[in-house]
Amino acid sequence: MKPEKFIGIMLLTLLLSCEMEEQPACSSNRVDQNIGEVSFETNQYIMNSSFEIDIYIDGTKVENRNSSRSENNLLTRKLNIGIHNYEVKVYTYNGEPSKSIKGRFLIEKDKTSEIFIDFKNYNSWI
Repeated sequence: MKPEKFIGIMLLTLLLSCEMEEQPACSSNRVDQNIGEVSFETNQYIMNSSFEIDIYIDGTKVENRNSSRSENNLLTRKLNIGIHNYEVKVYTYNGEPSKSIKGRFLIEKDKTSEIFIDFKNYNSWI
């Protein structure tokens, strides 16, 4: 077989396989991902008592932290763009019922939504 025919057949095979399988590597127009980030932060270090924090996004528990950690950043999570609901539940270690903070946030493409839980507003809980 002549080299020109061989190269032609190989190029044709490559082009057809890219179209049939829709491989991202075969196309210069990659599919854009519609993802952003949410970051939950707090000043929980100001509290004098022990407690736990559970974080729920769209009704699904995504994190559990206790107050013995001195981190301000509780959670960073990638999510699809759109409006999401969150709930932060606070549990005390002395057996008292939990308190919760609920809200909504917007995820925009390639951006970070920041949610700050200010324990100065909730210090009577604990």
